Amino acid sequence: MLRVALTHDVDRVRKSHQYITRIGRSLVKLNLKGVVEQLLDLTINDQYWGFDEIIKIESDFGVKSTCFFLNESIGLNLLKPSSWKLALGRYKITEKRIVNIIKWLDANGWEIGVHGSYFSYNSSKLLVNEKKTLEEIVGHEIIGIRQHYINMNDSTWKLQFNAGFKYDSTWGLGDEIGYRGNRIKPFTPLNNSYYVIPFAVMDSCFASTLNKWEKLQMIIDQTIEKDSILVINWHTNNYSELDFPEYKNNYIKIIERCVSMGAVFYTLKDYYKEITKDEQ
Repeated sequence: MLRVALTHDVDRVRKSHQYITRIGRSLVKLNLKGVVEQLLDLTINDQYWGFDEIIKIESDFGVKSTCFFLNESIGLNLLKPSSWKLALGRYKITEKRIVNIIKWLDANGWEIGVHGSYFSYNSSKLLVNEKKTLEEIVGHEIIGIRQHYINMNDSTWKLQFNAGFKYDSTWGLGDEIGYRGNRIKPFTPLNNSYYVIPFAVMDSCFASTLNKWEKLQMIIDQTIEKDSILVINWHTNNYSELDFPEYKNNYIKIIERCVSMGAVFYTLKDYYKEITKDEQ
């Protein structure tokens, strides 16, 4: 049986400095059409919001997903260019619109998780605070996390467990699709009820993969063979057709393929409950 979990990292909800960087790239390439398209894009709201598309797509298929929300605390330092990408264009988890969408998703069957901020992989304080803040919004326990930029070290899983998380879904590849280290099934690095649930397909990696559909099928076959779950990671800002052409269509086609194979869809929370039901 094919099991599937659709997930979304909520890195950004609005377009900001990308106007400048994308116009700059177009100018370097003497691509006037690209410049005009970005200028026209300034007149359109919510290019990076993504939630409306996600809700419609998943509702059409009768499935729900897990959304990992970021609470980034890195400040902008103009003298440190390395901080620009990390700090610019982020959102505040306590913004009214963000709080409203979190509450709506949670109330309607989507799962809410923590997208650990850039340095949280090595900070108990950040992990505890980010979990607590999100729990105060939804009014109940948050059990899942995925680290921003797939950051982790030898201490991350223990820190997450001590902060109260029950599963992590950071284990995956950032440069290609497939299973990192050939670890296909969820595993328990601490030899307790804390699970790592690997992800296998991320949007940007899928877009750049040659023979992507053949490789996806190989991954699906591996997942079925190992009686595991196929975890898909599609960022919420990547539904902008101008900046991320075909990403939305790829997401729909992946779901269609899984549905055609009789897949059962889970939120990661529901899947965690299933694999630990004999331990509870």
